[in-house]
Amino acid sequence: MKQTINTKRLTMMAIATAILLIQNFVPFLGNLPLPPLNPTIIHITVIVFTFLLGTRDGMIIGAIWGIIRMIRAFAMPASPLDPLIWTNPMIAVLPRLLIGLTVGVTYQWLRKKWPSAHSLRISAFLGSLTNTVFVMLFIYVFFTEDIAYLMNIQMDNIVYGLLAIVVTSGIPEAIIAAIIAPIVVKPLKKIY
Repeated sequence: MKQTINTKRLTMMAIATAILLIQNFVPFLGNLPLPPLNPTIIHITVIVFTFLLGTRDGMIIGAIWGIIRMIRAFAMPASPLDPLIWTNPMIAVLPRLLIGLTVGVTYQWLRKKWPSAHSLRISAFLGSLTNTVFVMLFIYVFFTEDIAYLMNIQMDNIVYGLLAIVVTSGIPEAIIAAIIAPIVVKPLKKIY
């Protein structure tokens, strides 16, 4: 029985990795190339698999996405900022890993208090927002001067520029995740 569970888990992890590879390397399937950054829907894959496989595996899938994103920044950058920003593992990997942690822990806590649908939506929203907030935070910490120069923003205004990205990209991404992830997860939970 244990071997069947491990085989099923590894199969799901392989499917998640395949989906992430396709979303990252096939144009317009995971990122919308709107420089200077690329709004994404790839986080929904991490969120869905976290709901299906649990927190630990969600963190692993998030880390896999981050590693793929680093490789993409080297191999086929979508903007001049890609090699600067996305080759840093603190920006490319850690926020993605934290999606799985945030979604898993939040869902486990919320489902004790609220119906499953509400718990799924709130957890998906917070997981998505976690990614955006930490990416912007680490960009600010590591690349304030570079980003200010490349975005033609004064150093005093860089926080406002990054907050504008959170508001214009991060919140819509989180809302989309809160809508799509539960719709995808419900039927998959019946199968898996």
